[in-house]
Amino acid sequence: VADGTPGDAHDIFGAAMACLHGELGAAGRGGGWVLAYFSRLCSPRDVPRPLRPLPTYRLPRQLPGLLGALRGSPPAPRRCRGRAEGLLHRLLE
Repeated sequence: VADGTPGDAHDIFGAAMACLHGELGAAGRGGGWVLAYFSRLCSPRDVPRPLRPLPTYRLPRQLPGLLGALRGSPPAPRRCRGRAEGLLHRLLE
């Protein structure tokens, strides 16, 4: 809050969602926004309904896809995706 006192987390989340909703609406169909979540912390059902149309990446499994989206490159061919996911799995072990 502006005066430095902690605010209610729900108020802060609601305000952030309102800003995002306006931004996403102005950008039209996501406008370059993506959403990433950690599979051990939440599920796709936990994504707020207004954010569900965005391209969504489940981490760490879909990290190669997220990195490609952030670079602006097209998705990797299926044969490459499996290799990248295997390498990522070994790196994270």
